[in-house]
Amino acid sequence: MTGVLVGVLLLVAIVLAVALTHVVATSRSATHQPGQPDGLSDEVVTGLMAELRKWQAEAAHWKATAERLQRELDQRQ
Repeated sequence: MTGVLVGVLLLVAIVLAVALTHVVATSRSATHQPGQPDGLSDEVVTGLMAELRKWQAEAAHWKATAERLQRELDQRQ
């Protein structure tokens, strides 16, 4: 009998934990609409755009270096 009681109590605890998690998640997301960016999204996008600009600048630098070296090789021949 105690095994059944422990099982039922464990099941009730799991159901309550899931219900509580659902209520908290629903209340936190009540002000957010799907597709609308929030503060964190803006911060992430800003950081990613900065990284993209750095990579583009580095790619442009190495492209210019490769072109310069190719011109120097062409002039030697």
